[in-house]
Amino acid sequence: MKKLILTAVCFMILGGCTSNRIKDEGVKRDGILTAVQMSTWMYGTHILSDDTGKPLTALNSQKINLDEYEGQKVEVRGTLKDGYPVDSGPEYLEVHSIKAIKN
Repeated sequence: MKKLILTAVCFMILGGCTSNRIKDEGVKRDGILTAVQMSTWMYGTHILSDDTGKPLTALNSQKINLDEYEGQKVEVRGTLKDGYPVDSGPEYLEVHSIKAIKN
């Protein structure tokens, strides 16, 4: 019986670790990257917008210079920040990787 309980606990722990790794890999978004100008929400340094200019996702990155991609259509991967969106703003993504999308 103790072996069965120990095995069940191990599976629960390993399952939790696996789902954390999947969550840490983050989400993928694409759109046109621009710097934040004025907005009703005040978070993020950049915005991903659709082709009409509608803001989709606020962006920030501690390790990538997003300025280098301004005006380009890009694909970003990162993790969503907890507690967002606020003030009718978009979701907020910490960018871990970025690549330009060729039209």
